[in-house]
Amino acid sequence: MNSTQQNFVQDFIYYLQAERGLSINTVESYKNDVISFLEKTKKDIKEINREDIEKYLNTLNNSDFSTATIARKTSSLRMFFLFWVGEGFIEKTPMNNIQSPKMEKRLPEFLSVDEVTKLIESVNGDFKYSLRDKAILELLYGCGLRVSELLNLRKEDIFLKEDFIRVKGKGRKERIIPFGSKAKKALIKYINEERPILDKKSSTFLFLTKRGNKLSRMGMWKRFQNYLVKSGIRKNCTPHTLRHSFATHLLESGASLRTVQLLLGHSDISTTQIYTHIDRNYLREILSSYHPRG
Repeated sequence: MNSTQQNFVQDFIYYLQAERGLSINTVESYKNDVISFLEKTKKDIKEINREDIEKYLNTLNNSDFSTATIARKTSSLRMFFLFWVGEGFIEKTPMNNIQSPKMEKRLPEFLSVDEVTKLIESVNGDFKYSLRDKAILELLYGCGLRVSELLNLRKEDIFLKEDFIRVKGKGRKERIIPFGSKAKKALIKYINEERPILDKKSSTFLFLTKRGNKLSRMGMWKRFQNYLVKSGIRKNCTPHTLRHSFATHLLESGASLRTVQLLLGHSDISTTQIYTHIDRNYLREILSSYHPRG
């Protein structure tokens, strides 16, 4: 595997850790799956097609691998190519219509409102660049952003007077998302007081490192873990957990699934339907509490 392919794999690993929150063992398995495929295919990512995928999977099916292992390897490749479609590097995934054994869907982890408050309030002067970090957490939770969407925000995407941001989501699709008073306050404070200190290279990106570069997934993930420890939250969380929490709390408060779909930027409402367990659980609680025969 050449150095270019190694960089592609490394970026994918950062995504699995920082956005998907997968365990160390799972990330290592996905990494090995992708490396094994790339080494056998010996092609650049843009050149890989459906036939290459089918040939590789046929080899796996004729081996001693279990169904679960083949399903995982297929999932690894599916996630790898979808990631690079979302990043805009390739136009479409060669995994389209490639079937794999069905795996049980896990409901996303999310924080309670109190836990989110505790997490955000743990960001204070004890940490350097706390104004930046507080603005980041407020936007992740207040707007339900993907980590990649937040890191790619530019100064011109923030409309403070109108209280909304412009986001480029998967497939470069734009959407407009409103933000609340707490996110606005955190943004203003960061933009006016801390960002000028970080902006050593006249960058257009909103969130910067101490050297003036665009903040990375891994850099943000490490900061997030520090705040988790400080806040005393013991759940297995990542920055992406705040996106799940955003959707969960909206649905619990009565927002429609369609509204949440639009805010999250899901092209298909079936993707958003993973959150319908929240509606069912909430309604079950209401019935038990208030119905005379509940």
